[in-house]
Amino acid sequence: MKKLVINSALLLVAVLGLHGCFKSTVGYTYFNLAVYDQMESEDQFKPSTDIDTYAFWVDTTDWYIASWEDAVSRRITNKTTGEVLADPASIGEFNSSDRYQSSLFVNKPISMLVVVNNALQRYAYRKYELPENLSEVFAKLYMAAWRPTHTSSGWTVVNPFYTTTQPDDEGSEDNPVTE
Repeated sequence: MKKLVINSALLLVAVLGLHGCFKSTVGYTYFNLAVYDQMESEDQFKPSTDIDTYAFWVDTTDWYIASWEDAVSRRITNKTTGEVLADPASIGEFNSSDRYQSSLFVNKPISMLVVVNNALQRYAYRKYELPENLSEVFAKLYMAAWRPTHTSSGWTVVNPFYTTTQPDDEGSEDNPVTE
C-alpha cells in the first residue's frame, strides 16, 4: 500500500511537471504609449490630445519617413530602392482620456513604430523588437515643440519645421534657417 501511494505521488509530480513544460507562449504585444507635449522649454509636459500611431513590419535600418506629409499620410520609403509603402500593418487606437492614449497591436519580430503628433507637427519613429511572452508594454514619449530633431529613449523625434534665426551678412535682419 505504501509503495502504491509513493508511486501515485511520483506520477502526480511527473504529470504536473510535464504540464509546466507545455506552457503557451505569447507571440504579440500591445504597445501602449503615453505621449506628452511641451510647447516652450519652461512649460510643463501635458498629455497629447491629437496623435496618430501606426506600425509597419519593416526595419528602420532600411526604411524611413521622407517628409511631414508622408508621416501624416502613413507612408514610408525604402532608403535603397525608393519603394513606398502606404498601408500600415497596424494602426493604433487613440483615446485621449486614457493615461496611455494609444495602443498598437504588434505581432512580428521587428517593426517600425510611428507616432504623428498633429498638434505639434512632429513625428517620431523607432525600431521595435517583439519581446517574448510580454503581452503588454507601457512606454512614454516626450515631444517638445521647441527642440530640433533628436533621439529620446529609442525614438527619433523629427521636427521638420525647426528653424533658427541668424543675422544676414550685415547683421541687420533675422533670416530663418532650416536645419
